[in-house]
Amino acid sequence: MSLDRLRPSWQPGFLVPVLLAAWLAADVGLRALPLDRVSYRVWEALRTFGAETPFRPNARYDRPRVYGNLAALGNQPDLREYHRVVFTTDSLGYHNRPDLATGGSVSAILFGSSFSAGSEVSDWESPAVQIGRAGGREVYNAAPSDPAPARVRALAAQVGMREGGGLVIFELLESADPPPITAALPDPRELRCRVILGVWDRRYTCWALTWVSDRLVVSALQVFAARLYRRLQNDRVLPNAAARHVIRTRLQSGTELLFLGDERATYHRRRSSEDVLRRLTWLSNRLALQRQRLLVVLTPHKYSVYAPLLAEPDTGLAETPRYFAALEAGMRARGIAVVDLLEPLRAAARDAAARRGGGLIFWRDDTHWNAAGIAAGARAIATAARAAVTP
Repeated sequence: MSLDRLRPSWQPGFLVPVLLAAWLAADVGLRALPLDRVSYRVWEALRTFGAETPFRPNARYDRPRVYGNLAALGNQPDLREYHRVVFTTDSLGYHNRPDLATGGSVSAILFGSSFSAGSEVSDWESPAVQIGRAGGREVYNAAPSDPAPARVRALAAQVGMREGGGLVIFELLESADPPPITAALPDPRELRCRVILGVWDRRYTCWALTWVSDRLVVSALQVFAARLYRRLQNDRVLPNAAARHVIRTRLQSGTELLFLGDERATYHRRRSSEDVLRRLTWLSNRLALQRQRLLVVLTPHKYSVYAPLLAEPDTGLAETPRYFAALEAGMRARGIAVVDLLEPLRAAARDAAARRGGGLIFWRDDTHWNAAGIAAGARAIATAARAAVTP
């Protein structure tokens, strides 16, 4: 072979294979990076795509400059609200202090969405911790997951929740579907991994496959390239096409903040409460057979909380308050303990906005509540929890 063929050339026949090989090498090499080096918040860093737990077990995330999902989704870097997040998971892969899973002092288990998981706050500010602090009880955080009866039974045994007096707190987010009617424990991917491997399963086999699965799903090179491209989409070099996904507006206090566009549509959408009530009635009855009491927490979106405080009034028909009122009335008629957080959070939002400087109970650049919003919700939940367990 002539050495001239191996010399650098500007011809496409040489450049294209070299560039493809360099891209492939960079993509493979960067996948070995820890996920927290690639992500901008804990949800991407500790979520696991192949395991039976929602987060990586026995992990700790400590980043000083985390910002919100709306700022990223809508490419609004000027509204980023940087804050520190310290997020610790226990041996079961949930957001709790490590000793809680084996301490045997748990009297309630919290299920729900990323709101309950405390995805944008530190360990000491999470909903489970603040509910426990307000109510004088240990609350185990099993979010984000649904309270399937089999899961509740298994977790109650693992964390030592006392038999016959346990409380199951289920945070039902405004747009979330109710838990399915099924008595079986959902089949997680890691469990399927063990079933498929059979006799070939070893102590670290599924862990290794999970690690590989996570790296196959997340391409660091793709993430970095997307971030560079987003920098160019600043309405000067390129139009910011991502801006359509969020609503950028002001409150009456003058504070500028972001909302998810879909939340406004949900706020105005008429919904029936019948299917939700049917499923929750089934769940309450099944948990009662396990001698556990259900408390449902109706949790509104950020837009529903702040709709009355917008500088430009929302003139559409507000359906969420009616929907929550129908759910609350239906559950009380069926003997299910319930607390509606819409008015407590709206009151907390009004009080915060009235303070000097105009405070917030949700992150300005994120869909989730901050520590102040969690505190307001926790007080209402703790009050309802005391009433739910009182004979």
